[in-house]
Amino acid sequence: MARPDPERLAVLRAVRLAHAVVERRLEIALAERHDLPLPWFEVLAALQDAGGRLRMHDLAERVMTNKSSLSRQLTRMEEEGHVRRDRSDEDGRGVIIVLTPGGRAVWRQSAPTYRRIAQHAFCTHLTDTDVVALTRVTGKVLQGE
Repeated sequence: MARPDPERLAVLRAVRLAHAVVERRLEIALAERHDLPLPWFEVLAALQDAGGRLRMHDLAERVMTNKSSLSRQLTRMEEEGHVRRDRSDEDGRGVIIVLTPGGRAVWRQSAPTYRRIAQHAFCTHLTDTDVVALTRVTGKVLQGE
């Protein structure tokens, strides 16, 4: 395998930095306006996108975290009334994470803040050509996983 050239490494560093800047702005806005950690928002959004229910394994994949860390996070979210854990109907051993009405309300209240910050910090800087290129590039990277 060929070593990556300096230009590609520089692009990787720039992508990582851009991600960190946008993530930090999202973290600050969600914490200040909604007292909500970004990882909690991401769980609520993933559940909302999935119709309110996901298997633990699928949720962990969608929010890109390991099941152990996610389990601790879900315990705190469960204590706040945002989610609940149900046993799988299939065999009773699997765990289904369910978005509660309270969690759905928190998501509804915080989603406009998330969208506004994402628009300001990221989306406004992209042309349609940029979106097509980034979609192609991220697709290639994710396929190579």
